[in-house]
Amino acid sequence: MALDYTLAPISPDTADVLRAGGGERYIADTNPGYPCRQCLLDAEVGEVLLLVSHDPFTIDSPYRARSPIFLHEQPCTPAATSARLPEQLTSRQLSVRAFDGNAMMVDAAVIDGADLDALLQRFFDDSSTVEVHVHNATRGCWATSVVR
Repeated sequence: MALDYTLAPISPDTADVLRAGGGERYIADTNPGYPCRQCLLDAEVGEVLLLVSHDPFTIDSPYRARSPIFLHEQPCTPAATSARLPEQLTSRQLSVRAFDGNAMMVDAAVIDGADLDALLQRFFDDSSTVEVHVHNATRGCWATSVVR
């Protein structure tokens, strides 16, 4: 099945800037549990990550806010575009928020990750939706952005 949208995880350049700024260092002691927002994989036990703060918005908005995210301490391979959503997203409870071209929220839902594809399709059926932000529902961490 071809996706009608594209995942937009944190870019390598942005990830490198955040890594250079430092953060809280963690060693993964469980899997899943430490989701890297560049490769969209859960860290393996023993891998080192940094907890940093990231702002996924590109324009100003009342909804604009920084969010905690994990990144592998060392650069990793960016998430591949494929016809399937990564398990990191489909195996968690998610808070999903749709935004228009002015970064104003037009819809939102808390869902089981297994339902993410259907929700993204529904959000993008609304022509005013330009971008969707996916967050882990429990801790509020930004997971990825999604664009048409």
